[in-house]
Amino acid sequence: MPKQLKQAQLMRGVGAVNLTIAYLKNRLALVLLALLGASFGFICLGAFIWQSSRSQLVPYVVSVDRQGVVLNQGPLDSDVTVPPQVVAATLCSFITNLRQVSVDAAMQRAAITAVYSHIQEGSMAQQEVDKFYQTDNPFARGEKERVTVEIANVIAHSGQSYQIDWQERVEGKLSVSERKMRALISYEVLGGQDLEAQNLILNPLGIYVSDFVISQVLV
Repeated sequence: MPKQLKQAQLMRGVGAVNLTIAYLKNRLALVLLALLGASFGFICLGAFIWQSSRSQLVPYVVSVDRQGVVLNQGPLDSDVTVPPQVVAATLCSFITNLRQVSVDAAMQRAAITAVYSHIQEGSMAQQEVDKFYQTDNPFARGEKERVTVEIANVIAHSGQSYQIDWQERVEGKLSVSERKMRALISYEVLGGQDLEAQNLILNPLGIYVSDFVISQVLV
């Protein structure tokens, strides 16, 4: 009997220990689950605060007639069809800003900024623009002369390309000269995909020059 009693007491002790271990495991699982939930909550809160701190700009286009009466308005759709007149005007402005030389450094800087707002990083157009500014620094030229651009002709070619003819007038301190120039420009319309504030202001329709070639007209 004493031996059987000891075995019974031992079994009861082992059972109590097992119950205690099971209880602690359940409590530990609950604690880990609570910590996991709290961590997830903090991550979501941080993501929400980060997203809220970012500037959210939505392209919005308003069309008006010559009297200022609103004809159309609404958020810019990336699938919108840009009228060819708008494309041609944008490309003419691109050429004007690229080729002009101003004696006013602030105006020249604004023109350069406008040029880069219409080309994408890594494109053939960017390579051409970089090369042009490196070999023909407009700020250095502006100290001794100025160049004005007068658009003469705009011709739409097949596909997404235009031919633009213009006349450059170079006015130095002691001389004035003129020459006829021509550019073949390829472009693409990407809509309002770029939401950077500066590009959104300068290029709201997302018209980008992808490549161009400039030559002097000798005839």
